[in-house]
Amino acid sequence: MISAVKPAIQAARSPAHRWILPLILGVAMMAVLSAQTPGIPNVDWSPADSPEIASPSDANSTAEMTLTSTEQPSLELDPSQPAESLLVETLVEPNSTGSVASYTRQQVMQWAYDYSPEANMIDQESRAVACGVDCDDDDAVCQLRLIRSVLAEIALGRRSDDAASAGKAYDRLVAAQLGKQIAQQGIVVQNRLIDLANEADRLGVPDGNVLQLQQAKLVWQDMEVQQSFATQKLRQELARRTGRPESEVALAVTIDELQSAESVGSVDASISVGTALANRNDLKAVKKLCAGMRTCNLSSARQLIGALSPGAGLAIASATGKKLFSCLSPDSNTSDLNCRRQQCSLLRESLSEVIRNETLQAVLDVRLSNARLGLIDRQLQWAEERLAETQAAIELDQQPVGSDELIRLEIEKLRGDQLARRLDVSLAITEWKRVQGIVLR
Repeated sequence: MISAVKPAIQAARSPAHRWILPLILGVAMMAVLSAQTPGIPNVDWSPADSPEIASPSDANSTAEMTLTSTEQPSLELDPSQPAESLLVETLVEPNSTGSVASYTRQQVMQWAYDYSPEANMIDQESRAVACGVDCDDDDAVCQLRLIRSVLAEIALGRRSDDAASAGKAYDRLVAAQLGKQIAQQGIVVQNRLIDLANEADRLGVPDGNVLQLQQAKLVWQDMEVQQSFATQKLRQELARRTGRPESEVALAVTIDELQSAESVGSVDASISVGTALANRNDLKAVKKLCAGMRTCNLSSARQLIGALSPGAGLAIASATGKKLFSCLSPDSNTSDLNCRRQQCSLLRESLSEVIRNETLQAVLDVRLSNARLGLIDRQLQWAEERLAETQAAIELDQQPVGSDELIRLEIEKLRGDQLARRLDVSLAITEWKRVQGIVLR
């Protein structure tokens, strides 16, 4: 629109071409109107404080341009689908003529790893500290070396956490989409039961209460609406965590399925603990702090200990008879250095125990969620066997017509429970990888 008006403005500046201005403006406006997508209402781009039409001729020309707009097709409603679901479909799946992106779990986690705002802020802090250091000052360079090595590990830990959170959001999005499909299938089965109930006198359906069946249908519709809006919220969360455009994420197709315990192999507790102790970035940060602590960087080490364990650096400074903020000035006290090293060793041991406990808890969560999934799988298998037996009995007139639909409805409910258990397994696997420090492997 702007590119079309610019030549018109240039033409208006010349008196010889002033008569071409109305023609160019009319062509530009018709091009904009014809380029609009059918079915989408025209958007008024004029500012709120624009002046009103001054002359009747301007009003007539504006009215003619409005009347010549393209004809909008009418919206045809499907009588078998409620208006609520049509509204949700319109919000969740907007029209688009462009290509649709496809996302994998690994892509989403890698984007979140690179985009991590907190990690980028820590890296920027490290660079800012480096900018204020005099390279000719050996003590300052000694402190800078320790600060940058510790902050680098802390930033990597934040990136891993953000990647794990994005992976969990991806799994929840996949589950929400599948849950919506299950709800829609439940509505289809419920509609068949309602149709049979309307003919209960002739068919002898065991449950012929139409109002009760209509009430049960609302439960499935409520589930469909919940999953639809959950999909939108999760897409917004993915856009926030990955830094991708919201318009792209809103239409992106998820490729990967939910993770299963079979996909990760054996979940061994001892191996998991060993992997966590070797790969966790927060533990690496403490180890680098303990190994790099020197007399020349004692004040920086004190601040870093306080960052890793809030309050610890100031507490030791106060306990050793120093002023509260003396840790912010250079310190060459050998006894204080030994105390700091002992404190760092205690911090390393404490953090190692915390990591060990987190890893063991994550292993148990994976096993628990997988065991519960197995129970739901057995229930679903038995329900399908009952459905096959009931269908055979209906063919022999041993069961009333519609009994199989009741079992199908039960199967859809079990599939919803199965989906919830599968989501628990996938989330537990992602958390198990996070606590080991191998979330992107």
